[in-house]
Amino acid sequence: MRRLLHILTKPDDTFAQAVIEAQRQLPDHAVMVVDLAASEPDYAALLEEIFAADSVQVW
Repeated sequence: MRRLLHILTKPDDTFAQAVIEAQRQLPDHAVMVVDLAASEPDYAALLEEIFAADSVQVW
């Protein structure tokens, strides 16, 4: 199973949300999302997710 990581840098990005939702429909993909626009992002968890992912997209 491929692990995909999406890092969101701005709130309410409709294009990114559409891509993420489409990828979540794929049966052989695990999609993780980290929202850096949140009030207190967890950078330690982000670093772990980056190294665990097969693909990283930044929006």
